[in-house]
Amino acid sequence: MFVQNKYNKNNLGLACEKSNRTMNKPILLSTPHMGDRELEFVKEAFDTNWIAPVGPHVDAFDQEFCQVIGASHGAAIQPGDEVFCSSLTFVVTANPITYLRAKPVFINCDRISWNMNPDL
Repeated sequence: MFVQNKYNKNNLGLACEKSNRTMNKPILLSTPHMGDRELEFVKEAFDTNWIAPVGPHVDAFDQEFCQVIGASHGAAIQPGDEVFCSSLTFVVTANPITYLRAKPVFINCDRISWNMNPDL
């Protein structure tokens, strides 16, 4: 509900002009950008039943990532490890951490950049 002034503050404290317009389209949070190649990978995942949590493409990604960063293996998370993750997230960010029996440590995010900021 709007008060009787021309501007109201949003949740970041920024002035927003009030509007009587209605939304005609949804504001999508994260739209997929899929081309033919991505569609092939999705179809292959369903056809081979390698949906989650592992599979040949996950292994290939891990190997290629290690080559790029010069490591012998990817993130070697062990049970009981603490793993930082953003508090501005969905549960899927913490799920792989708990799947490996590690502990997610949620770090708050900067209001401007949305990047994790341990000083908050």
